[in-house]
Amino acid sequence: MANVQKKKIPVSLYKRIHEVIPIPCVDIVLKNDHSFLLAKRINKPAQGSWWLPGGRIIKGEKLIEAANRKAQEELGISVRVEKILGVDETMFPDGPFNDSTHTINVVFLASFTHSIKSVKLDNQNDEYAWFSHIEKTWDPYVKKFLALAGFTEKI
Repeated sequence: MANVQKKKIPVSLYKRIHEVIPIPCVDIVLKNDHSFLLAKRINKPAQGSWWLPGGRIIKGEKLIEAANRKAQEELGISVRVEKILGVDETMFPDGPFNDSTHTINVVFLASFTHSIKSVKLDNQNDEYAWFSHIEKTWDPYVKKFLALAGFTEKI
């Protein structure tokens, strides 16, 4: 992994960046046999929704490195990135600064590097769960990438 330091962006600067350009992100479909993990978001956007783990890419960080870092930060686990499922964007009317959010996302399929005993969530999510089927009520973005990973909608 490259020696990328996670630089703290001052809130005023991040707010300005957020106002004028999309935020580059990675998301992870984390599979375990015939199930996948989703986390329930605490923060905007997608607050209160079941969502894929992931987040911003740091300048100088390769995409796979960002996926590995986000798995470690958000879930406290190491993953093996298997492949890119696709690239998409999200646009939300709400965001961290009470305005719209626009992200460009590279979505990876990943699995565990070893058997895990527990997931340790960070402050982005308040719970996680393993699912075996896609729920009709989930966001179309989440459903799209779970389907690309081979999971089906619950009947």
